[in-house]
Amino acid sequence: MEKDREKWNRRYTEEEYPWKTPSKIVQDFYHLVKRGKALDIACGIGRNSVFLYDKGFDVDAVDISDVALAQLKKKRPQINTIHADLDFYNIEQNRYDLIININYLNRRLVPQIKEGLKRDGVIIFETFTLREEKGYMQPENRDYLLRPNELIHLFADMYVVFYQEKDYVKPDGEKIFLSSIVCIKKC
Repeated sequence: MEKDREKWNRRYTEEEYPWKTPSKIVQDFYHLVKRGKALDIACGIGRNSVFLYDKGFDVDAVDISDVALAQLKKKRPQINTIHADLDFYNIEQNRYDLIININYLNRRLVPQIKEGLKRDGVIIFETFTLREEKGYMQPENRDYLLRPNELIHLFADMYVVFYQEKDYVKPDGEKIFLSSIVCIKKC
């Protein structure tokens, strides 16, 4: 945990964070939930947490970086920040009306995300996907990337409202392939 925490703290301290505005997918689909309790997984500096809080949600925001969480707390002290290593963090069952997971992948959490939702709860999940072509983001550890069509299979037991895989250019100009899904827990 300490090594990952230091890496992310350094990034949030020394680098300009490329994403300043809430994710488009969160903006487009948050309204599927009237209001309630939301969880932002790997929230970073909280661009999506702040957006949801401002829309009336009671937000839990979890991240490994205490530097990022401190920045979030300055913006919205009412947001409940949770400092945790997501490799060991567990999501409480039937707690959330909305769970968002943006630009992060930890396959261990997928069953917990499903169980963490209340009935009719919504998951908004969007992250990087492997693209074996020159010019696309290729991280050192490919386990942090979805495989094509993997995301739809991970949530096939839920009611899928939206699914997409597409090319995308990050705010810093890097080309990526992105998978996105929005689904509802019907049982």
